[in-house]
Amino acid sequence: MNLDETNVPKVLIVDDQPENLAILAQMLEGMDIELFVALSGKEALERIEAFPIDLVLLDVIMPNMDGYAVCTAIKSNPKTKDIPVVFLSILYGVEDKLKGFACGADDYISKPLIHQELVARVLLHLQKRMRFQSLKLLLRRSYHELYNPLAIINTSLEMQDIKYGSSRYMDAIAVATKTLQLVYDDLYYSLSTTKHEEQIIYIELAKFVQERINFFASLVNTKNIAIDFNADEGSFVQMRHIDLLRIIDNTLSNAVKYAKMGTIILIRIIDYEDYMEFTCQNRGSIIKNPNKIFDDGYREDFEQIGMGIGLEIVASICRTYEIEPSVISEKNLTTFRYKIPKVLKGSV
Repeated sequence: MNLDETNVPKVLIVDDQPENLAILAQMLEGMDIELFVALSGKEALERIEAFPIDLVLLDVIMPNMDGYAVCTAIKSNPKTKDIPVVFLSILYGVEDKLKGFACGADDYISKPLIHQELVARVLLHLQKRMRFQSLKLLLRRSYHELYNPLAIINTSLEMQDIKYGSSRYMDAIAVATKTLQLVYDDLYYSLSTTKHEEQIIYIELAKFVQERINFFASLVNTKNIAIDFNADEGSFVQMRHIDLLRIIDNTLSNAVKYAKMGTIILIRIIDYEDYMEFTCQNRGSIIKNPNKIFDDGYREDFEQIGMGIGLEIVASICRTYEIEPSVISEKNLTTFRYKIPKVLKGSV
C-alpha cells in the first residue's frame, strides 16, 4: 500500500506495554507504512513534535498521562489537531467510547483486535488523511493563483476611481472583490502552516482597528452605514499581527454584512488595567443562539446568518490567547465583545 508516491505514511503506536507494541507492529506488517512507537503519553507527544505523523494508534490506560489526555493535547494543538487519532483499548463500554470521541478521537476500536479490521481501519484513516493533505496543498497553491488577479482588480478599481470618479457599478465591483478577499484571507489563514512562526509583537489596538475600519469603507458606503468609533488611545495588546487581523476583520465584516441599511455600527475600545475590551455593535439580523456562537463546531442558520469559517478561526484564536469573547443578540441589536489580555498569560 503506497498512499503517497513521495512520502510513505508515518504511523505512531502508543502503548505502555512493549509486548502490545510488538503485536501491533506484527499485525501491521506488510502495509507500506513507517512505524514509530512510544511507551508513554509524554513520549508520544515528543514523537509527534519531531516527526510528521499521519496517524496515531493510541492505548487508553497508561500511567501518568492516559490516552484521553494525549488525544486532548494532540487535538488542542493547532499544529497537530488534524492528525487522526484511533483509540485501541480493552475498555469497551459506551461511556468509554463517548469519552474518547469527546476528546477528539477519530475512531475507537475495542480489544481484542481483529487483524483484518485493524488493517482496514488504518488504511481508511490514512487514505482520508492523504486526501485531506492533498486538498490542503491544492488549495494553498490555488490561493496565489486566485489572489493575484484579485489584487490587480482592486488596484485597477482604485485607479479608475481616481481618474474617472466612482459609480454604483464600480462600487458594486469593489464590494464584491473586497468580500472575496476576506474569504481568501480566512482560507489562507486556515491552510497556512507558517502562521505560528510569525513574531508576537505589541500592537496599538485603537490604531489597528481604525486602519481596518478604513479598509471596509467601500462596504460601509454601499449600505449607507455610519461607523461611530471611540477608543482609549495608546494602549497595546500582545499578539501576532495575523491573528488580531482575523479577529477584527471577521467581526467588522459580519457587522457590516448583517447591519440594516442606513444604520450605525458602534465600535468601542476601553482600556482596563489588565485587558483591552473591543466591542462592535450593529442593528440588523439576530443570532439565534449567541451563547453558542463560539462553541467548537457550532453552526448557526447560514441561510440567515452566514458566519462559518471566519468565526471558527476567531474562536480558535481566542482560545490560544485566552481572550474572552461574548455575544449579545436581542431586539435587533447584536454586540460582539472581546476582552483581550494586554500581556500573554502563557506560551502561544
